[in-house]
Amino acid sequence: MKKLAVKLFLLASVMILATACNISKESDKNIETIRTIIKNEFTGPNEELTAAFKQDGVFPPELKEYVEKNYEPLLMDWEDMVNKNLILFYQRVSFENGYLMKPTNIEIIKDSDLAYDCKVDVEYSKNGESSMAIVAARINLNEDGKIVSIRNMDVGGLLEKMNQ
Repeated sequence: MKKLAVKLFLLASVMILATACNISKESDKNIETIRTIIKNEFTGPNEELTAAFKQDGVFPPELKEYVEKNYEPLLMDWEDMVNKNLILFYQRVSFENGYLMKPTNIEIIKDSDLAYDCKVDVEYSKNGESSMAIVAARINLNEDGKIVSIRNMDVGGLLEKMNQ
């Protein structure tokens, strides 16, 4: 009887540990997805994106190709995110006003199963002068690890400053 109790205890312990490790790996993957989307949105624009923005039309094929390569694997519905100005918006403003952006510090805090609070220090520069803005948002993912929403966005005056 004692041996059975020990075996059941060990089995339960192994199952709990395996579940905890699995959750940790999912969480790490989600954090990496969020880090990647933040880097995509607040770094650059790079040469490839600049070339796509220079093409005729609101959403030329080069821009669609860029989004499919860099954003589609991370997002549940990239078209919806583009239409709501949740992605590429800051890149376009940066491009149109001659700025370059880069995140200097990214903090991601898991709030609940699939919700994360993010804070990013974004350095933006033009003509050798740099400034800093703090961007904060809440990002939700689905069970597949894809971003479904970006909300409560506070860009710390970034848009107003780049539009001056």
